[in-house]
Amino acid sequence: MADTVNKDIADKFKDILGPMDPARDREVREILITARVGMLLRASFFGNLATRLKLVNADEWCSTAATDGRNFYYNTKFVQKLSVKKLEFLFGHEICHCVFDHFGRVGSRDRQLSNIAQDYAVNQILVDERIGEKITEVKICYDPKYRGLAWEEIYDQLYEKAEKISMPDLLKQLGDLLDEHINEDGNAPGK
Repeated sequence: MADTVNKDIADKFKDILGPMDPARDREVREILITARVGMLLRASFFGNLATRLKLVNADEWCSTAATDGRNFYYNTKFVQKLSVKKLEFLFGHEICHCVFDHFGRVGSRDRQLSNIAQDYAVNQILVDERIGEKITEVKICYDPKYRGLAWEEIYDQLYEKAEKISMPDLLKQLGDLLDEHINEDGNAPGK
């Protein structure tokens, strides 16, 4: 089921995936560094953590961005679509996954639904704290009704909804994730 959703997302972004272009990558790295410096000035906690993540090109497998807690994986074509302020939001999004240990807290829950619940929680925090500017180039998991809830509480609400309709239908209904989520084995989806 999650593979079907990942395939749907991959199909949607197939024009973004491909081999790395070194010239484009140099250009994008400068933009990402500018966004991290901006975060240092406006949101020092997030900026400090953003500078600790190693920038890693992931054009071949990642349609947006991802993290494993040590690296910030990015797709150059996606990054070029975003303003510096929206890149600050993207960095904040990945940082929150690390800070809240989303990798280690899934347990026996459905991974895809967990990722969605985590994204709802993270994106609400970023909007509330005015970290960068909310990304609108792709549909993100954001709904103010989840303000103040832990991702596990959001998961429970989504899971309850999934019991009424099929899980694949719910996942399609909820839409795309802002970022790729690294599997528990440390690999990106599809790798």
